[in-house]
Amino acid sequence: MSAAPRSREAGAHLTAGEIHSALAGRWPAVLEALGIDAAHLRNRHGPCPVCGGKDRFRFDDRRQRGGWICNQCGAGDGFRLLQLVHGWSFADTRREVMAVAGLRDPGLDEEREQQQSHARAPIPRERPKPEIARPPPRVRELLRTSACPDDVPGAIEYLRSRKLWPLPPGCTLRAHVGVDYYRPLDDKAFENVGRFPTLVAAVRDLDGELVTAHVTYLKDGKKAPVAPPRKTLTPMTGREGCAARLMPLAGEVLGIAEGVETAIAASVLHDNVPTWAALSTALLSRFIPPPEVRRLLVFADRDVAGLKAAWHLRDRLGERCAFELRLPPAQFGDWADALEARAR
Repeated sequence: MSAAPRSREAGAHLTAGEIHSALAGRWPAVLEALGIDAAHLRNRHGPCPVCGGKDRFRFDDRRQRGGWICNQCGAGDGFRLLQLVHGWSFADTRREVMAVAGLRDPGLDEEREQQQSHARAPIPRERPKPEIARPPPRVRELLRTSACPDDVPGAIEYLRSRKLWPLPPGCTLRAHVGVDYYRPLDDKAFENVGRFPTLVAAVRDLDGELVTAHVTYLKDGKKAPVAPPRKTLTPMTGREGCAARLMPLAGEVLGIAEGVETAIAASVLHDNVPTWAALSTALLSRFIPPPEVRRLLVFADRDVAGLKAAWHLRDRLGERCAFELRLPPAQFGDWADALEARAR
């Protein structure tokens, strides 16, 4: 006789295997929604979103589990890829995947029911909404203890090497003398691979509320030899219009780019127009400008993923504000490259 199926233990969360089964081939869409460029989600060799290698990564979606392989980073599933790219814990990754996929977690539902029962409050019948991301104390402390880049050895050298110093007027980019770099080993364990100076940018939502921080790890005036060298420290679940607000909005015109350095370079090359960084093509395509913005300049990267995100954003904006696409000259991949070339 075949064994009877095991029943779920009370309070147990969906396992990775159960989520894989529920997604049923939707991993590419989920990964793109969580900030993995579509250019990486193809079954042929190309650049790695983790280590940055140019021709060592391939996404094969093995067994419809978001499978991938990199000659340097190893191999894994969709969960592992998100953990490595964003530096998230497995619990954070599971929550983000379930939120964008519209999956319910019986364990989380049961926890909420128990909490409400203890409080003698009625249990709502509607489907629970995803939890709204809040900046944890470590993010607030990092921003509180950050400094001007020219006060942090390594930060000013890096910005000068990229021709980004001096920063545009009012630029809010900060730096920190030392931030621990944690690399996920498995679903629960992390390895501390070192402490590095960092560039730090606060990430805020549509209402201007702090959500998290984006950091770039440095060593000896260059990007640190870790993969990836840039991270958004915590998820942004349930927040709209998130971006690194690198410069104060001074009027009705705003620029938006993908990366922090690209945004600063685009501002320098366009008369210091206030420009923010969406931090990924997925977030760029979903960006929502503040209501006072009447003209949005989109400084897209000159590649398929960047252009796709820009046009998707244009379609979403509708009549909200005027849309202007600005591409770097044909010989450059992005505006940071264009600025470096001009300064040589």
